[in-house]
Amino acid sequence: MRHSALSYSVSGAPIEGTIVAFHGVTDCAASLHSLAAHYGRDYRVVLCDLLGHGLSARFAKDDLADPFSALVASATDVVVRAAASTPSRQILLMGHSLGGAVAAHIAAAHPALIAGLVLEDPALLTPEQVQTYREAAESLGKTQQRVREYLPEAIASLRESYTTWTPSEYAGWAQGKTEVDLDFIATGVVGRPGREVLGQLHMPTLLVTGDGDDVLFGAAGIEALAEHRNPQLRGVLIPQSTHTVRRDQDSAFYAAVDPFLAECAKAQVRPQPYLDPQLTPLLAGVPEQTTWDTAAMRAEGEALLGAEPELPAGIRREVVTENGLELRIFHPDSTTTQPRVVLSLHGGGYVAGRARYDDARNAEIAQLAEATVVVPDYRLAPEHPFPAAVEDCRAALAYITRVFPSAPVLIFGDSAGAGLADQVLRFAQPEELAGLCGVVALEPCVSPRLDTLSYRTYRDGPVWTREAAAAAWNAYVGDSGYRAEPISAGSGPYSGLPMLLVVNPVDPLRDEGLDWARDLMDAGAAVELHMYPGTFHGMLSAPGTDAWAKVRANISSFMAAAFAGPLPTSTKERQNNE
Repeated sequence: MRHSALSYSVSGAPIEGTIVAFHGVTDCAASLHSLAAHYGRDYRVVLCDLLGHGLSARFAKDDLADPFSALVASATDVVVRAAASTPSRQILLMGHSLGGAVAAHIAAAHPALIAGLVLEDPALLTPEQVQTYREAAESLGKTQQRVREYLPEAIASLRESYTTWTPSEYAGWAQGKTEVDLDFIATGVVGRPGREVLGQLHMPTLLVTGDGDDVLFGAAGIEALAEHRNPQLRGVLIPQSTHTVRRDQDSAFYAAVDPFLAECAKAQVRPQPYLDPQLTPLLAGVPEQTTWDTAAMRAEGEALLGAEPELPAGIRREVVTENGLELRIFHPDSTTTQPRVVLSLHGGGYVAGRARYDDARNAEIAQLAEATVVVPDYRLAPEHPFPAAVEDCRAALAYITRVFPSAPVLIFGDSAGAGLADQVLRFAQPEELAGLCGVVALEPCVSPRLDTLSYRTYRDGPVWTREAAAAAWNAYVGDSGYRAEPISAGSGPYSGLPMLLVVNPVDPLRDEGLDWARDLMDAGAAVELHMYPGTFHGMLSAPGTDAWAKVRANISSFMAAAFAGPLPTSTKERQNNE
């Protein structure tokens, strides 16, 4: 049996949760489009073509011996994938007719994945209904053939019979009829015999039916729900509606279903991640990341970080201006036989932060690496959107190349600074990276898409939030269209390039950092990836913490190896081409 060849669409904003919806027999996902339009503002909506319908695979010959089991097995894969990409690892499941029967059996078998279930006149059939549909199989098949042959006439007839449907519903109906697997229709299977499954549903369940002559449940079916002795099960009858309840009476349908879904979504258990107990007290001193109000955010940063720190013994600070760009340079007293340089790029969401705020850490890096550290005070958005900051970083590289012509260079970046490191690798010319020997990226902020699971899970932080990220990226990207496209294998300066990436487990940026690491690996970079228990954004380098001690030790050993080792293949190729 083939269980992974279903077609489905995904739309909407997963603010409140994820809805997965299944259609009825001879319909398709297009017949559910109004669900996406109605719920897409607050929910991610997955509309699925069931097996043998729409653009999904046809039934295999063996499947037709028990087509309902094949429908359930293949649709379960969609439910599992959708649940895996939600913060609660649960979804809200909806189904009409055949899709309702499929949804009910999936929910009964996998209750942990379902936060709430809506069944629109589900095809959970009485013995009489089973017999009726089996006897009508040949006629139903011929009807589908006639619809395909006389589609305009079929739509005109439908419009006369179902006058309350919105105009767009007729197109979805027609699409389903032209795409359904007629071998499946010939089996006469339109649902599942028996309603015992209703007593096996261990999640809030709403069954919606109508009062038309063709309904499967109706008033009698609603009354009989009490026989299942299931406190999770409730029923609603929508007057003046047929088997196609939602399409007949959409306002009444949504009036019943909307509060039910909202209740189920609210009851979902949010992730409860482990937080490092040594770091959590520091949250009280972190100001709100008001990237939409950069003046306020910068003022907060200045008040918190503006005091000039005392540098450790053995470190000399120099401030120079290169073509209007301030460079803060930290020289260690200790010297190595071979000069080496770190280009350090600060964070701040591309809209805040100053090079001088990281003086203490950059002095520490100079000591750790026994290297000169050059820190550009790059321009900030929104006053200076992309590519201003990355141009300033490239200007700092040019300064390093001129002043330290034979030195190996390592790039260090934190958060947005790590994002700038990524952009330098993307946009710098080969000769600009001639001495590059490695990259260190802490909690990298590299993608403006904000569409990963960790952005849904930790949209409210701690510290960095989806709201802050959206405002920051909007300010930085401006009208440039910058997208941080996936890195193609074999492209760029990545072949053999040592790269140390550290991501936080409790951070909206977690998954884009992991995705970036995978891209880099496939592009040939020598990636070392770390994640420490309980860390969250902005605290990897908090002085005096165990987390920073671990990160610091890893940075020290990585930089020592990168500076001591042979230049990466990509760097050698660049030097040979000069």
